Amino acid sequence: MKQAKLTRSSSFFAMILTAALSLPFAKGAAALPAEDVLTKMSLDQRHGYISGIVEGLAYARWLTHRPDDAGMQCIYNWYYGGGTEKWTQVTQWLERHLDKPVDALIYVLIKKECGE
Repeated sequence: MKQAKLTRSSSFFAMILTAALSLPFAKGAAALPAEDVLTKMSLDQRHGYISGIVEGLAYARWLTHRPDDAGMQCIYNWYYGGGTEKWTQVTQWLERHLDKPVDALIYVLIKKECGE
């Protein structure tokens, strides 16, 4: 049963990735390293970018465990319930790993709090 859920999720994300890579502006696109996010984005852009990553990870968690939404809710509570302290934690984490992709860094923080 778990295998079937993973396969459906994987197919869904593969379709999204294929569509995204076919867009003209996506040619050669790569995950953004923390340094680029911290130095080349405004604060509003950073919030939007990181919130998008959090939303994507929460949705992926829900797809994997549906109809149970406990994992998704944990991610939402972790990020959106943390306020300024959470934003400080995220920023400090990115500053310590400037050469790493932001999506992977956020995943590590979420995994510590909410598991897999």
